[in-house]
Amino acid sequence: MAAIIRYSFKEFVRKKIFLITIVMSAAFLFLYSWGLKEIAENLKQQSTMMTFAMQQVTVFSSLGFYFSHLMVAFLVVFATSGIISSEIENYNVHTIIVRPISRWKYVLARYLGALIFIALYSTAIFFSIYTINKTLGFSIDHPISQVVLGWLLFELIAIVLLTVTIFFSTSFSTLATGILVVLLFGFAMIGGFLEQIGYAIANFSKASTTLQTIGIVSSLILPTDNIYREMANILFKSNLIDFSTIDPFAGISKNSIYMRIYWFLYVFALMYLTIKRFDKKDLT
Repeated sequence: MAAIIRYSFKEFVRKKIFLITIVMSAAFLFLYSWGLKEIAENLKQQSTMMTFAMQQVTVFSSLGFYFSHLMVAFLVVFATSGIISSEIENYNVHTIIVRPISRWKYVLARYLGALIFIALYSTAIFFSIYTINKTLGFSIDHPISQVVLGWLLFELIAIVLLTVTIFFSTSFSTLATGILVVLLFGFAMIGGFLEQIGYAIANFSKASTTLQTIGIVSSLILPTDNIYREMANILFKSNLIDFSTIDPFAGISKNSIYMRIYWFLYVFALMYLTIKRFDKKDLT
């Protein structure tokens, strides 16, 4: 099992998509830090409008996390959409399954190898953005526990998306898996935006309830956007000002303890179904 984990990790590192992602990530971090520095220096000169300036820089800072979570998401989809299906299509899985190793161990090992690969990348991108925001933007002082919690939620987004990807990869082709996961991810994003709009217009329109319901349903189908907004609320909230309330990329709504429990149940339940499905799959 350990050998398959190492093989999976090395396989993802060797892929061209990883090299492309590293180059694009470096370019993004450079341009983002440059833009944040220019905006922060310009707005800091407006001493009479300091609160407004802090709001503007904070919203721009949240863009860093928003686009970085998109990069992580697309790396997960394009690097792992064939995590099982490509092995079946190329008949590589037969050389492993015939050995004395259970199917569930094979699936779990492939999953863990990909998880280590994705976790390392998402950790690097998260703390890069956090360091840039803290160094060049208006810093919100957080206790270390709050930063760690934000990082863990950022990791959870990748874990959820990876779990969904491997679930589809046991039943569909590599291309179909990639398309399905991208569509679901887009659906979750749109649902999240509609939910926030629903809460924002709660006092002005009867449509708010419908929009909120759409957001809740989309979060139950794929909770990635819901988790991201929880992370943004944690990282852009201070004891003095809650910047998440004026940030379109954060969230007005607050998650209940039941939704937070659902995130973890979602991962374990889907992984269980993945193992059961692969265990019954005809590989001939």
